[in-house]
Amino acid sequence: MTTVALPRPCSRWLGVAFVAWLALSAPTYAQVEASEDVSAFRSGVMAYRQGDYARALPFLRQAQSADAGSVNIRYYLAIVLDKLDRGAEALAHYDYVTRYGNEDRVVAYARQRAQALGISQRQTPGAGEPVLAAQQAVMTSSRQSVLVPLQPHQNALMVEARLNDLVSANFIVDTGATYTSISQQLADALGDSVKPLGTVRITTANGRIEARKVLIERISVNGVEAHNVEATVIDVRPGSSFSGLLGLSFIRQFRLTIDPQEGLLVFQPH
Repeated sequence: MTTVALPRPCSRWLGVAFVAWLALSAPTYAQVEASEDVSAFRSGVMAYRQGDYARALPFLRQAQSADAGSVNIRYYLAIVLDKLDRGAEALAHYDYVTRYGNEDRVVAYARQRAQALGISQRQTPGAGEPVLAAQQAVMTSSRQSVLVPLQPHQNALMVEARLNDLVSANFIVDTGATYTSISQQLADALGDSVKPLGTVRITTANGRIEARKVLIERISVNGVEAHNVEATVIDVRPGSSFSGLLGLSFIRQFRLTIDPQEGLLVFQPH
């Protein structure tokens, strides 16, 4: 497990961690039971890692039909269904992983998501607090670790974040960036929910530029929530698979560890 040392981040290290993760995080197919459809399982995992959850699902279902008892298959099925907002189905698979899994981090993540989804299933419109708030209360309470699956993106690590409970988008995790950054399109979608903070000079691949600076009231990643995050508005190429960077203005509110072997970010309160 590799711990990010703050406040002296190194962007080069992030690329090294990603390469290590690719080498180590793939399931050991030699350990998969002979009755599994290994080809379907491998295709499902590859589609998941590419962020194509709709394509991953039928492959994983095919693999499950060959071996319904495989914790590996049920774990990936749970995450894919979770990503597709099919919480009730995901919950059943997460529960299975918590009962029969033998890898501590995998079981911890499955239990964490099962708990959050269990609350979500019990909520009804207009009854008490919103579902998202209930999930966040569970995920951020006490000093427990919160595990967030990573998505590969070229030579970087990517997660899905939700801003001001309004918009969700993919972000590159960048421990070398002072500020979190959002695309102009995302800033437009957030509208008046972000507070203008003038401008700031930042360094990009194209040199020093003047960027608009805003204050985002709330950014959450799998229930990990940071408040009053300073962010810059940057140009992101149309059609890109990400909408910004999660920089130190978000990360410094937590103790962050990157686990390349399991493909996880581990957040802990300070």
